[in-house]
Amino acid sequence: MKKFLIVLLALSLPLLSLQGAERLRERVYLSTDRDVYVAGDAVWLSAWCVDAGTGRLSSFSKTAYVEVHSPTGMVQTAKIALDGGRGAGRLTLPTTLPTGNYRLLAYTQLGASEEGFDARTGVRTVSVFNILSKERTEGGVRLVSEAPRSPVIPTAGSLQLTTTDATRSAATGIYLSNPGTEPVSISLSVRHDDGIPAPDGEHIADFVRDLRTLPAARGFDSGVIPEYEGEIIRARVTGIEAARMETLSGKFAFISSPGTGENLYTETIAPDGTTVFFTSNIYDDQEMFLEIEGLDRDQICHLELTSPFRDLPAGDIPSLPLYAGWKEALELRGLGMQLEKTFDADTLYAELPARMHRIFDERTCTRYLLDDYTRFPLIEEICIEFIPELRVRRVDGKREIQVCIPDHLGNFYFPTGSALVLLDGVPVLDHERLLAYDPLLVQRIDIYTDDYFLGARSFSGIANFVTYKGTLPNMRFEDNVRVVDFQGCSLPLAYTCAGVDSEYPDYRQTIYWHPMLTLAPGESVTVECKTPAYSGRFEVVAEGLTEQGEAVSARSTLNVR
Repeated sequence: MKKFLIVLLALSLPLLSLQGAERLRERVYLSTDRDVYVAGDAVWLSAWCVDAGTGRLSSFSKTAYVEVHSPTGMVQTAKIALDGGRGAGRLTLPTTLPTGNYRLLAYTQLGASEEGFDARTGVRTVSVFNILSKERTEGGVRLVSEAPRSPVIPTAGSLQLTTTDATRSAATGIYLSNPGTEPVSISLSVRHDDGIPAPDGEHIADFVRDLRTLPAARGFDSGVIPEYEGEIIRARVTGIEAARMETLSGKFAFISSPGTGENLYTETIAPDGTTVFFTSNIYDDQEMFLEIEGLDRDQICHLELTSPFRDLPAGDIPSLPLYAGWKEALELRGLGMQLEKTFDADTLYAELPARMHRIFDERTCTRYLLDDYTRFPLIEEICIEFIPELRVRRVDGKREIQVCIPDHLGNFYFPTGSALVLLDGVPVLDHERLLAYDPLLVQRIDIYTDDYFLGARSFSGIANFVTYKGTLPNMRFEDNVRVVDFQGCSLPLAYTCAGVDSEYPDYRQTIYWHPMLTLAPGESVTVECKTPAYSGRFEVVAEGLTEQGEAVSARSTLNVR
């Protein structure tokens, strides 16, 4: 009865959330670490998801979608995980990107479901120069004889920002203060000002102004499911005749990636051959394993993922002025980009808190490290000799791994229901294939002795076979298993550069970036910033929103001698 109520509550949550979602008009604003880049640069992103009706952060949607557009179409995408309306990420510009101006559009699926939705509210425009190619965007570049002036960007709110001059390759402090009466959530960027002006575009004050002048909503697409827990992944069956598609109806589809089981989901297939996976946020780019359970030998078909990006209209993108006097500055930018790629500067990043998905309760896990025992040549022998929670039985002519689980009185027994057997977090539905696997590749076996529900599918216990490499080496799956590249949410990172050492050839253009700083009313903080190995003038830019949705921004200058 208890399990029935839990399932019933889980099924009713989407309906309850939809009732509240109908009143939300979500819009997303992006800030970036810079306004001017070279092809190959990383673009650091900070996102604010706002309820246009109140101007305050929206805690509903959990995923924001970012599209990078040239004058001729979409060229790059990214996903940002949201928590309480805030998120952070990055995307890397392709080294083949032509010189020109580009638009960054950001939205949630709930916001984009509004009839007449315009993603250009809060649009971000950036300039990209390709120092390795003479290719330019179609009609998007014009040569100029004089350097254009930088646009005037006014400050907003009462945020205070103070800097002092510094020397090269040294630590310096940036002083931030919130004299207001509300908490503020901001991004902070310190970037080299080499005289190449930023393109005209909207900033946080423009975004807040545009929200207040939005026309009334005309309606919403009822077919869009709000992503109140994480990304909703859609897939469809391919490789089977339409007339036979209904034979797959009700079968279970699985999606997973190698790991500890945090990216494992299952849903049933609809009569039209489609399925929808309700996931928490999946981070980073992954190899996803797609499989359909219970297929006959003559039913060789596959799942194909549907792109969640809408390829929205970006509007007219202004042309990029190209001035010959910027050659030296662009060469320095290119040098910094190439050095960072060459030295793989992962030590410059700091991980920020992220909403992680955990299917298994590690507190109930029994772990067997196989190196602590006598090594046997067969997986079945391991199960028999020293893992009492496992046994192998022949069911309908095929061997099956079973897990011993407790009943309501605390007595352990081997149920007739199927156990979930994993290899590095990926389901192995045909246990014969795991029993034929080389046990010398397995480092440990984790046993979970309980009933588990994945979507509408239940399992009597879980056995996760974890290899030394964690990448399912030498595993041969069934023909209907498909492995595809999947773009997950960008990991939330701050580019603090705290790990810069004296041996690193330090020509960073962005020398500090934090996407999610929060200051309480009256709070003051000092942020430590490591200066690069060259002299110059650096812009310090902070922007964000108060708790009530008012824009705040401040700018200062840091001179490095």
